[in-house]
Amino acid sequence: MNIKQVRYVCAIVDLGSFSAAAAHEGVSVQAVSKAMAELESALGEPLFERRSAGVTPTPTGRAFASYARRILEDWDALERFVAAPHAERAASSPFRMGFCCLEYPGVERLVHLISTVTGKILGRKVEVELLGCSDGIEALRSHHSDAVISVSPLLADDVNCGPIGTLSSGVLLASSHPLAAKSQVTLADLNDYPVFYPTPFEHFCESVVDAYRANGLSSPVFDASSETMSADFFTSQNAFSFIVAGNVTGAMDGFVIRPIEAGDMQPVPICLSSLRGPGSLDIVAFRKALSRFSLFA
Repeated sequence: MNIKQVRYVCAIVDLGSFSAAAAHEGVSVQAVSKAMAELESALGEPLFERRSAGVTPTPTGRAFASYARRILEDWDALERFVAAPHAERAASSPFRMGFCCLEYPGVERLVHLISTVTGKILGRKVEVELLGCSDGIEALRSHHSDAVISVSPLLADDVNCGPIGTLSSGVLLASSHPLAAKSQVTLADLNDYPVFYPTPFEHFCESVVDAYRANGLSSPVFDASSETMSADFFTSQNAFSFIVAGNVTGAMDGFVIRPIEAGDMQPVPICLSSLRGPGSLDIVAFRKALSRFSLFA
């Protein structure tokens, strides 16, 4: 028996399935299944009843989980003790949050909100830096960023990444755009106009623009590598751009933000990532603390 098996048992009991426990622990379903098979073999009886809708603990499984929670509390306390010198040094310096986001007028208000809310959760000063999507993992590995927020998961074996909520998306239009007079827009409305596609920010393209294109958007695409996000571009082409958290950033002068009708609107996943290992940011605890602020769905 090892501490990983103990953690897996508690995660399975709490979340109701091997797959959810694997996602929570940042490992494969196969790793959890193998660990449970080995543990049940050592015990000589099953810990869980496997069903198509998930798993439920057996009486032995419930008893094991009860003991396991106490063990994990002591183990976590031991890990905090080992990490304490580093944590004390870190607490005296700002927490560095990377934010994979395109720079545009108004984004500074979103940066300020992230800094303020994260600071309240962590109880320390937080500095937020805008990053390109491809820079997120390297920023963590080089310790340039202590954690990174993105609109798509950062996938790497040494990175712990999890969702912290979703945000609604709207569209940014020039005030002279034919759709600016509408209170809401549909994908059918937008199909007649070109959409801005900021290629260097592949997370935004994949999680926002491509999500709409997969669900009925047929607008011509203007690639950011050949077109800049300028007022002239939007007004001359009657183009539009999707925008996330527009209620926070607001629209720049000469532009308006319009919501997308509920039936067409695609929620945008917001993810938080940090390096694995002692002292790593507890994403589950962070998400629970964040729920007090009602920022995400």
